[in-house]
Amino acid sequence: MENDLNYGRDMTLEELENLEEINIKFDKGAGHVDGGTCPVCNEKFVKIVENRNIRDWITFHITKLKCPKCGKKYLDLNNAEEYDLLLTLEKAFKQPIGVLGKKVAKLV
Repeated sequence: MENDLNYGRDMTLEELENLEEINIKFDKGAGHVDGGTCPVCNEKFVKIVENRNIRDWITFHITKLKCPKCGKKYLDLNNAEEYDLLLTLEKAFKQPIGVLGKKVAKLV
C-alpha cells in the first residue's frame, strides 16, 4: 500500500465498498526494537539505559537506542509509553501540593 496519507481519498464510493477487510495480528513484542541503523548517519545503534528520578520517590529505567555518531536517541513503542508516563508524573509533581491535591480530588 502507498505511504501517502491521502491514499484512498480520490476513490469512488463503489471502489471503497469493494475493498477487502483483512485481520492483522501483531506479535506481543511487535512494538519492541532491539537494534537498528540511524537514518541520519547510517551507524548502528547502541543500547543505553537512561535513569530518571521523580524526586526520591521513584526511578524509571528507560531503554533507548542511541546513534554513537550523531547522538540522536530513539525509543520503541513500549518505552515511549513509559517515557510519556514519566513526563506526565514529572509535570504533576512540579505543581504546588495544594494544586495537585485539588486536581486529584476532582478525579476521585
